[in-house]
Amino acid sequence: MGIYIFTPEDLLRYEIVSEECLSVIKDSLVKKEDILIVGGTRTGKTKLVEALTFLIPEEWKIAVITAYNEFKPFKDNIHVINTEFDGRSLESRTEDVIDEIRKINPDYVIIDTIHTVDVPRILETLIGDYGFIVTSLVLSRDLWDEISHWLRISDELLKEFELVIELYRDVKTGHRRVNAIYKIRGNKKLEKLC
Repeated sequence: MGIYIFTPEDLLRYEIVSEECLSVIKDSLVKKEDILIVGGTRTGKTKLVEALTFLIPEEWKIAVITAYNEFKPFKDNIHVINTEFDGRSLESRTEDVIDEIRKINPDYVIIDTIHTVDVPRILETLIGDYGFIVTSLVLSRDLWDEISHWLRISDELLKEFELVIELYRDVKTGHRRVNAIYKIRGNKKLEKLC
């Protein structure tokens, strides 16, 4: 039996996201805005990323940076760049990923919480050239500082993103949902959109 890939319809069916919030996300994707998806462990960050790929036009190329083959190319427009600890330096692996992204020349680059490359270096080098969807762990409600800490990015680089999608998991029921979507409005300022 294969792994089920979530779709936008599933997000609505299981009340993971409201129609209003899904509309905000769709608008952002069409504009190729840079998006952060954040939440604690097991909040559904990767499942949300999978579903969002269905909102990206089929003719657009998507490069997904993953570690140890954790993300599968389940659509023809997804190009997976796999990374792993392989004896080379972090810098060498990161430069190879940057080169591979440039060869693919995608419309979107997805970075799904990985530790095998230097994510800040990739973002500093390429964020102006491609749309990015990046997942990050957050363990407190101080989203700005948590994102900066876990991704190891500066405030200036964080301000390059347009949206922050915050996920939440109810520990009693296990239900996962989009808790809020924020627009980044300058240094440490997040405006709640839905």
